[in-house]
Amino acid sequence: MTARPEWGDRPEIGSAEAVELNLTPLVDVVFALLIIFMVSSAAMIEDGRMDVAAGQVDLALPSGETTQSAQETTEVILQVDADGNLFEFGKAMDRTTLARTIVERMVAEPELHVRIEADRALPYQQVMEIITHLQSIGVRNVGLATREATP
Repeated sequence: MTARPEWGDRPEIGSAEAVELNLTPLVDVVFALLIIFMVSSAAMIEDGRMDVAAGQVDLALPSGETTQSAQETTEVILQVDADGNLFEFGKAMDRTTLARTIVERMVAEPELHVRIEADRALPYQQVMEIITHLQSIGVRNVGLATREATP
């Protein structure tokens, strides 16, 4: 007769001793991961890093006070990084392409608003050149974006 390991008797199906799984440690781990995800998401939104995830250009905007317009308008968001590169809604473009795009949009919306989000490291002269270029193609509503000043 061969020696069998002593694992105890095999439980009978339907016996009073049912096998139970303790799921408490698994639930604790899931809740811990959920809390970590929620805190890190809130921190990303607060730091403004969600714009980068949404295809926006990462800019360090200057701080200042802003006013909200009550009327609904069509707006083009023009972003300019510290090197002077132009982006429309996260897509890189040159001045010629920008001018063509804006003129096409102005046909449908004559009171088109252009918001410039320029990096604070960009020289003021280059921002003025962009504004002058926009005015030369007929844009009359140009705004500059800022971040809210932190106390």
